[in-house]
Amino acid sequence: MIESTLCYLEQDGKYLMLYRNKKKQDPNAGKWIGVGGKLEAGETPEECVVREVREETGYELTEFTYRGKIVFWLDPWEDEITYLFTATGFRRSENASSEGEDKELSCEEGELRWVPFEEIPGLSLWEGDRYFLGPLMEGKQNIDLELKYQNDKLLYVTEKPSLTLEGVTELMNKRFLNFYDLSYAPGRHYFVASRHELSDLVPLKSDREFEQMQPDAVGCVVILECEGEEPRLLLLREMRYPTGQFLLGVPAGLLDAEDAENEEGELPIYRAAKRELLEETGIAFRPEDSICTVNPFLFSSPGMTDESNAMVQITIRRSKMPEFSREGNVGGECIGGFCLYTKQEAKELLSKGTDETGIYYSVYTWLAFMTFVSGLWS
Repeated sequence: MIESTLCYLEQDGKYLMLYRNKKKQDPNAGKWIGVGGKLEAGETPEECVVREVREETGYELTEFTYRGKIVFWLDPWEDEITYLFTATGFRRSENASSEGEDKELSCEEGELRWVPFEEIPGLSLWEGDRYFLGPLMEGKQNIDLELKYQNDKLLYVTEKPSLTLEGVTELMNKRFLNFYDLSYAPGRHYFVASRHELSDLVPLKSDREFEQMQPDAVGCVVILECEGEEPRLLLLREMRYPTGQFLLGVPAGLLDAEDAENEEGELPIYRAAKRELLEETGIAFRPEDSICTVNPFLFSSPGMTDESNAMVQITIRRSKMPEFSREGNVGGECIGGFCLYTKQEAKELLSKGTDETGIYYSVYTWLAFMTFVSGLWS
C-alpha cells in the first residue's frame, strides 16, 4: 500500500489549494486538492509533509498539525493510506523567488491558489474529499476515514467511530482486570474488559500511540532439541479458571515494568519470556539456546477485551532432555503437568482440535502447533 501525506496550508480563512492540470496521466487531473506526496524510504509522515510542501509551494513549514488519516481503496490503482495535516505556520524557503500570499505561486504539477473556505465546496473536488474537508475546516481532530473508489466513482465511505475519554465510564477496577462502558455514538455503548487503567485505555490511543504499544503479556513456543532425538514441542496443562478446565497451553505471563527498563537493551518480550519459562517449567535459558519473535502483538479477543499478547519462539538445545519443575509457579498458577510432542503427534492434535482427552485448547496453543508442524521454527 502506498503511503502519502496531504497538507492544507491555512491563512486568513483560506486554504492553499492545488489545481492539478500539468502532469501527464495524472489520476488527479482536473481536481483541486491539497499539497503533498508519497513517503520516501525511511521517511516519517512529518518529514514527508515538510519536504513535499517545500517542493510544491516553496514554503517552509514552521507550525503544522497531524489531523488524521484516510485510507483510499482504489480500483484500478494501488491502494493508499494518506496522513492528513494542516499548517498555520510557514515562510518562504530560501530558494523561493517570491514572498507572501499576494505573490505568484508556482508548482510543476498544477495551479496553486488561496481559496476561501466558503468557496471550497464549489470547486471540482474528489467526492470523497468533501467528507473530510468540511470537518477539517471546522477544526475536527483525529479524522479517520476509509474511501472506496472504482475509477473516479465513490462507492462508499466508512468513518471510524469517535472514542473519547469523556465517553468512557469505569464500571469496575481490580488489580488485574478493569471493566469500562464506551459510548461511541449518542445512545450507543460497548463494554470493554481491560488490563489497562483509564489513562492508558487502548481504544482511546492515537494511531501513533497504538503503533508503539507493548503487549500485555507474552506466550512461548518452546521447542526442545536434544542430541540424538527428534525435536519436540513443549506444552503444559494449566488450570484456566474461566473454562474450569486444565487446558493445553504454552508457558506465558504478563510483562512487568522492569522488563522495559532492563539495562541490557533486551526486548521486553524476550526478558519476560525467559522469566516465564523458568517459573513455569524450571528451564533456565542458556547461551546455546535461541529466542526469536513469532508475532510481536496479537489481540486475544477484540470483540470483548483489548488484551494482547506477543508470541516468541524459544529453542532449547541440550545433550539430554531437561527436567521440568513447577516450583516456580506463582499466584494462582496451577500447572497440572508437561507434555512433549513430536511433529507427527502435534499434527494429529492440530487436526483433532482437542488434546488427547477431548478438551479444547486456546488459539495460542493452535499457533504453537502451527509454528512447529509448519517447520517455520527452524
